[in-house]
Amino acid sequence: MTTTNTAFRRRVSPTERMYFPMRDLAPPFLMQMEFRGAGSLDADELRRAVAIAADACPGARLVRDGRYWVDGGVAPAVREISGYVANEPRLEADSVLTSPIGPNPETTCEVLLLTGESVSVVFRVFHGVMDGMGMALWAKSVFRVLRGGEPLPLPDPIADHELVRRVGAPGRPTPMAPRFRSAVGHGRQDPGVARHLLRHRTIDATGPGAVARIAGMLATEAGTPQRIMVPVDLRRHDPELRSTANLALPLFLDVAPGQNWPEINAEKRIGLRERRELNQMASTGLANVPPAVGRAILRTTNWLGSRYGRNLASATVSHMGRFDLEDLRFGDFSPTSVRVLPQHSVAMPLLFAMVEAGGRTELTVSARNGRGVEGRLEALLDRVASTLEEELPQRDSTPA
Repeated sequence: MTTTNTAFRRRVSPTERMYFPMRDLAPPFLMQMEFRGAGSLDADELRRAVAIAADACPGARLVRDGRYWVDGGVAPAVREISGYVANEPRLEADSVLTSPIGPNPETTCEVLLLTGESVSVVFRVFHGVMDGMGMALWAKSVFRVLRGGEPLPLPDPIADHELVRRVGAPGRPTPMAPRFRSAVGHGRQDPGVARHLLRHRTIDATGPGAVARIAGMLATEAGTPQRIMVPVDLRRHDPELRSTANLALPLFLDVAPGQNWPEINAEKRIGLRERRELNQMASTGLANVPPAVGRAILRTTNWLGSRYGRNLASATVSHMGRFDLEDLRFGDFSPTSVRVLPQHSVAMPLLFAMVEAGGRTELTVSARNGRGVEGRLEALLDRVASTLEEELPQRDSTPA
């Protein structure tokens, strides 16, 4: 579906400029949100809902015009794949979930309809146009239409740089130096071997403090101080803002081995109260260097991490909140789970993404691969899952 209402235009933010080379360095560099369920879903019905929702969400139709993102007027494609079987547990080898976004290399959003033993709707987004919460808003809007409702209006051409300029930053950014270790260690990246891993665990529990609990487990596992990057949704500073753009900046938590999760959670709350994440807008200087120089810096960052175990941060730990499965039910489709598959990164050894739905926590992690990393990652995820199931026996929770 094409519309003539293409007045939407916003400047590419410094954060987003840093993401452009990642399409080549850590392909496909997509965030993906999967809604899995039972029943059936007609592809044409989904295409219609995507088109209607996109009319109210120009951020889902963006194309690049120099230094700007503009509404291209074309709804994201819906790609139907029948007989799909997920390549569990090695999702990094899944030919569908790791495929380039389509229908062309400049595409920024698409939707997959995967049918097989179950039915999945997968929203795929280039991180250069949306953050995780923006992707969630876009997905929720499509489901509203599928349920017979009106799409969420998400018309604001505002990204992180403009919002921070408006609300102000309280201090200076956290100094960054490649000195932090990963809880899964490091190893040489051999030719012909996947440079990143993508693994998943379903945790039959939910509960408060999941981010802090995982941060503490990572420090204990590593035996060294961990710098944990927690993405913070900047929309909290302007509740009236309706934008799917990149509106997340990191809050850094330095966690010592043996530090308990209530202490870590208290530090996180102090950082949020002091609005420290806003300070990190000033740390996007890499976006201003020539593209070739930026690529060289990113390759060097990956090399330092994989060869010497020296990283700017130990891990990203993100919680995407809670979904009510009843709010996603329509027609013959009954949702059973929601999960986020994070993008790969050359600058970060581990990226954890969590979502709560149906009394379960779905945990997916992208990891920089290397000799010996896979076995250590699997063991770590088993410990994380078993620990959280022991500590979080609740069927519902407040946001982490």
